[in-house]
Amino acid sequence: MIRKMEVKDVDRVYEIENSSFFEPWSKKHLLKELTSNTLLDHYVYELDGEVVGFYIASRVLDLVEIFTIAVDENYRRRGIGEALLSHLIDLGKKNKASEIWLEVSVKNTNAINLYEKFGFKKDGIRKNYYQKLGVDAYNMKRKLYE
Repeated sequence: MIRKMEVKDVDRVYEIENSSFFEPWSKKHLLKELTSNTLLDHYVYELDGEVVGFYIASRVLDLVEIFTIAVDENYRRRGIGEALLSHLIDLGKKNKASEIWLEVSVKNTNAINLYEKFGFKKDGIRKNYYQKLGVDAYNMKRKLYE
């Protein structure tokens, strides 16, 4: 089940974020954004009462930017990432967004494949985007309406 993230979910979301990314959001930052930033959408995927995935995306005018999307490593390859991304796209359409965009490490082939499966296209590269790792990122976009 996908539902809005609540304050009680922050510890679990932080665990997933921390194990998924080299430069994760801090727990303090997650909590601050959840409770005070009205331009962000926070959703979790709950399975048998446990949060196993989540996404955070911004909505500004008619643009959506995916800030972070992750699934607990023990629950990957079960369609949870696809369900979260599908939910995010549907929410963007409901809110009349024209496109969704993101940055993804050029080395994250699993994420790139998922985004491409959902119609995202590479739209440039950001050199040294992940500075601590010295890794570039693709800009990827998906138009919601042609």
